[in-house]
Amino acid sequence: MKKPLVSVVIPNYNHGKYLRERIDSVLAQSFQDFEVIILDDKSTDDSLSIVNEYKDNPHVAHVIVNEQNTGNPFIQWEHGISLAQGEYIWIAESDDVAEPQLLESLITPLQATPKAVVAFCHSQMIDSEGKPMQLTWHPHGSSGETIVYDSKRFIKKKMLAHDTIYNASMVVFKKSVFSLIPSNYKEFRYCGDWLFWTYVCMHGSVIEVCQQLNHFRQHDNKVTNRSLTNGGMWRDAAGISRIFITLFHLNTLQQRCIRGRCTKRFNKQKGEYSSAILSEFPDIYGGTTIDIILYEIGKMFGFLKS
Repeated sequence: MKKPLVSVVIPNYNHGKYLRERIDSVLAQSFQDFEVIILDDKSTDDSLSIVNEYKDNPHVAHVIVNEQNTGNPFIQWEHGISLAQGEYIWIAESDDVAEPQLLESLITPLQATPKAVVAFCHSQMIDSEGKPMQLTWHPHGSSGETIVYDSKRFIKKKMLAHDTIYNASMVVFKKSVFSLIPSNYKEFRYCGDWLFWTYVCMHGSVIEVCQQLNHFRQHDNKVTNRSLTNGGMWRDAAGISRIFITLFHLNTLQQRCIRGRCTKRFNKQKGEYSSAILSEFPDIYGGTTIDIILYEIGKMFGFLKS
C-alpha cells in the first residue's frame, strides 16, 4: 500500500472530555493523505471507549494502549514517531482542536520549500468549554502571510529568549529530522518541547503560517499549569537556557539579555519554591536591574539575533 504523506500522532491521557472533538477535527482535514496513530497512556477516564469508536476508521493505523502510565509525554511522542510511516509528523495533542485547513496550509509550503524542515501556524486560545479567550501569544495579530526563515535567524530571533513554537498541535515537521536530534529534551518534563523544537529548527528552514488554524485549549488539568505551582517550569527553563548559552556560544551581552528576561519573569511569579530555585540558578534568575534594562534594549536592537 502507498505510504501516507503525513502521520498524525494523537497522544492521550485522561482527555476523554475533549478527545472526540480532537479526533473529529483531524479526520475532517481538507488534506486527506494521512494516517492516525492514537496512543493512550493508561487513562482512567472514558478515553478508551471513545478511542474504540474510531479504531475501524480507514485513517486509523494504530491504537496503542499502555499497560502502565509513562508519566512523560515525550515518551509517547517517541513511540508515535517510531510507528509513523509518513514523511511528515503532526503531533496533535488530545485536548486541542484544528481548523479543517491546518494540514493543507502547513504541508503546501513545506513541500514547496525543499530546505524547510518544520512549519507552524498560530493558535487561538480556548477555554475548557471551547470558547475563545482573549489570552494570546500573538499580540500584534495574525497577518495571514507565510514567512520562511533560515535556521539560524529563526532560532536567534524566535527561540532563544522564549518558545515561539509553544504548542505541538500547531506544528508539522519532517520525520527524518527526528533521528538527528539529541534526546536530552526528555529530561525536561515541563519545557522539553522548547528544546525539542529548537533542535528540529537547527536542521533547516522554518515556515511560519500567520493564521490561527489551531485551537490551544487551556484548562486546570494541563501539565503546564501544574508546573507553575510546583516550580518545575522554572527549573526546566533555567536548565534549557544554560544549554542554549553553551550550544549557541552566546556572548556576554546576549547572556545578560537572557538573564534579564528570565529574572524579570521570575520576579513577577515568585512562589514558595523561589528561594530554592534562585539558589540553584543564580546565573539565570539572579539578574540585576541592569540585566533587565539590557534585555529591554536588546528587544529593540536585536542583541539576541546574531
